[in-house]
Amino acid sequence: MISILLDVLGGALLLIGLVLLTISLAGVLRLTDTYVQLHAQGLATGPGVIAVLASSIATEDATIITFAVLAIVFVALTSPVSAHAIARAAHRRDGRDARGSRSPGDGEGGDRV
Repeated sequence: MISILLDVLGGALLLIGLVLLTISLAGVLRLTDTYVQLHAQGLATGPGVIAVLASSIATEDATIITFAVLAIVFVALTSPVSAHAIARAAHRRDGRDARGSRSPGDGEGGDRV
């Protein structure tokens, strides 16, 4: 009985994860602004990948589940850092502040950190 329940739960998590990844991929391909693409990408690296990895509970193999949990922790720790680095690089490339106007000191010789 528990095996059937785990199979259903694993299948549901896999389906949810794949749907989220597909929606995210469509968003990244269709959207034009880097910041909006990052928002769509966050859907893939957050809940999408975590749901696919969490579906490994259906295997009932401790080794696979352990590796999946370690991968979930790794994704949860590195995803926000990479998104922040990409957003910061886009911000520096654009040379604009949060309001959309030119930041003082940007332009030629702007060695701001």
